[in-house]
Amino acid sequence: MTRRQQLILFVLALATLSTCTVGFALTMNLVRDMSRPAPLADLPPATRLAQAESTAEGMGWSLPPTPTSPPTATQPPTPTNTRVPTWTPAPTHTPTPTRIPTETPTPTRTNTPLPPITSAAAAPKLANPTPTPTPEFPFVARVGTSDTGTPQTTRVTGLVWQGPTLPNGIAGYQMRLVDANGIVHLSDVSGPGGADSTCSKCGDNHWMNMKVELPGYQPGAYSVTLVQGDRQVSTKATFTLTTKPLQYVHIDFVPWD
Repeated sequence: MTRRQQLILFVLALATLSTCTVGFALTMNLVRDMSRPAPLADLPPATRLAQAESTAEGMGWSLPPTPTSPPTATQPPTPTNTRVPTWTPAPTHTPTPTRIPTETPTPTRTNTPLPPITSAAAAPKLANPTPTPTPEFPFVARVGTSDTGTPQTTRVTGLVWQGPTLPNGIAGYQMRLVDANGIVHLSDVSGPGGADSTCSKCGDNHWMNMKVELPGYQPGAYSVTLVQGDRQVSTKATFTLTTKPLQYVHIDFVPWD
């Protein structure tokens, strides 16, 4: 152990001894103070009275009694004036007068004369409906002319309709054409369905299922009927081919509606 360490230990021992000495002195002083009797002024009132009585008895005299204050006089309650309610008379019952109904006079009965009986007007007689005339032929011819003829051919096409609104060709019919010179020409026999008369996008195109073609363009007055064998089955269609412009004719044979 070095000298420095020894010096530190010595200082610590001295400090510990001083602390113990001071603590012992404080303890002894506290014990002495506690064993000393407390002064009378510091004691509670009851304790001070008991000690004083015991001291007086031992000395042969007593303390005078503690004066008691006289009781406080209680004042009588102040009377309160209670207001008497004012008497209110009960309401007087007034009867409501009842109205006496006024007598309603009985109306005098007046005899009203009845109007004279008139006979009903005779109903007008209905006119007999006019009978619808029976068509002479089952088909009607409708002519269409286009200014698209050619010098090489006089051409007439036709279509036999299945119904008034069904332009689909039916078979077994022919067109009977009479030209400007009175010569009769028959078309080929119609077939079912149909075909384009010119071209599908041409402005003069029609749906056809029979045709008549004469060599060269022959202007003049023409007539056409539809026939089935030797029997005429349509109205007569008439038209005139002009010299200029050159023309082409199509005929629809439509059943009566």
